[in-house]
Amino acid sequence: MKKRIADDTSLLQAIYDSSSVGIFLLDMSGRIVHANRRMADLFHYTLDELVGSEYVSLIHPQEREAGRQNMLNTMARGVGHVDVERLYRRRDGSEFWGNLTGKALVDANGRTTGLVGNIADIDQRKRTEWELAASQERFERLARTVPCVLYDYILHGDGDSRFLYLNSRCEEIFEVPAEVLMANMECFWQLVHPEDLPRLRQEEQAANRSASQFSSEIRILTPSGRQKWLRLSSRPNVIEPGQSAVWSGFMLDITQAKQLEDELRQLATTDALTGLCNRQSFLRLADQEMARFNRAGNPASVLMLDLDYFKHINDTYGHGVGDAVLRDFSRRTGILLRQVDLFGRIGGEEFCILSPDTDQDGGLALGQRLCQTIAGQPAHCNGLTIAYTVSIGVTGFRAGDPNFDAVLARADSALYQAKRHGRNQVAQM
Repeated sequence: MKKRIADDTSLLQAIYDSSSVGIFLLDMSGRIVHANRRMADLFHYTLDELVGSEYVSLIHPQEREAGRQNMLNTMARGVGHVDVERLYRRRDGSEFWGNLTGKALVDANGRTTGLVGNIADIDQRKRTEWELAASQERFERLARTVPCVLYDYILHGDGDSRFLYLNSRCEEIFEVPAEVLMANMECFWQLVHPEDLPRLRQEEQAANRSASQFSSEIRILTPSGRQKWLRLSSRPNVIEPGQSAVWSGFMLDITQAKQLEDELRQLATTDALTGLCNRQSFLRLADQEMARFNRAGNPASVLMLDLDYFKHINDTYGHGVGDAVLRDFSRRTGILLRQVDLFGRIGGEEFCILSPDTDQDGGLALGQRLCQTIAGQPAHCNGLTIAYTVSIGVTGFRAGDPNFDAVLARADSALYQAKRHGRNQVAQM
C-alpha cells in the first residue's frame, strides 16, 4: 500500500512538474508555499528561492496594487475564481504577460486556507495581438485616406456574391452606408446603370472562371440622382477551383476624367465657332454612311453650301461680325434639318449636309428651302443688320462612287455651278 501511494505521489509530482503552466499555492498571507518547476523557470528563480516569497512581488510594479487587491478579495470571498491577464516581472527585470487563473482553497469546515493558481505565459500572443491591432489601425488609417472604395468581395460559382469589406469611402461615392451594401448585394446591383449591369455580370463571371485580374468601367446612379463613372479593379486571393473566389480590389470615381474625355472628344470633333461637326469628324461620319449605302443601298443626298460674298462681309464689318453671321447661318440651317442629318463646317464659309435616306430630289428640295430661308431674313449682330445669301450644290450617292470624296467633289462642282449662275440658288449634279 505504501509503495502504491509512493508511486502515485511520484506520478502526480511528475505531472505537476511537467505542466506547461506555472502552478503555485499561497497561504493566507499571500506567500508562496508550493510551486512547480515551470513556475520557477517562468520567473528565473530556483524552487527554493520562490517558495516563501510574496506572490505580489512577482507582479509588475504598475499592476502590483491591483494584483494584491484581487488576491485578497478572492481569499475573502472564499468562492468563485479569478481569470485575468497581467504583466509580470522576472528576477532579471524582464517583463512578460501572463494569464492568471486561480481560486480560493477551502477546508472541510468551510474556512479559506489559501489560494491555488496557475500562470500561462501569453507574452507572444499578446505581442502578436498588438502587432495585429497596429496593423489593422494602419490599414484603417490608409483606407480612410485613399480616394477610392477598397473592398473584399466573394463570388461563388453559382453567381451568388456579397461584399466582405468596404471602407468608409463607400458612403461618399455610393451615397449608401457600407453596412447596407454588405448586408444586401441587391442594393449594389440596383445602383449599377441598367445598361452596364449585364456586361458587368458577364465580365465578373469570366474573370472568376479564369481566376485572372478583373477590371471594368461602369456607371452608377446614386440615390440623389447623380450619374458617376467608376473604374473597378481586383485580383483573386482565395480560390476554390470551379466554386468561389475572394476578390480584393478598389473602385475609383473617374467621373471627372470621363467628363474631361468627353470635353476633349468634343473639342476634337466640333467646330469651336459654330458647334457643328468639324471637317474631320464630318468626313468620318460620312464614310460610315457611305459604307451603309454600299451594304444596303439606302439613298442619301449631299449638299455643299457656301455663303455668298462672305469676304466682303469680313472686310466691311470685321471678323467679329463675320463670325456672328456664320453662327447665325449655322443656327438657322440647323432648325430645318432632321435629327439624323449630318451638318458640318468644312472650312471658312463652306458647310456640308448629308441627309440619310433622302434621294437627290429630296436634297434639292431641302436646298431650295434653305436658300429661301437664309435670303428671307438678315442676321442681327452688334446693332447691325446684315443681309446675306447662300449658294448650294446638291448630289446623291451613286453605285459607282468609289468613296465619299467622289461624292463631295461632285457636290462641290454643283456648288460652283450655282455660283457661276448668279449665286443665291441651288444647282445639282
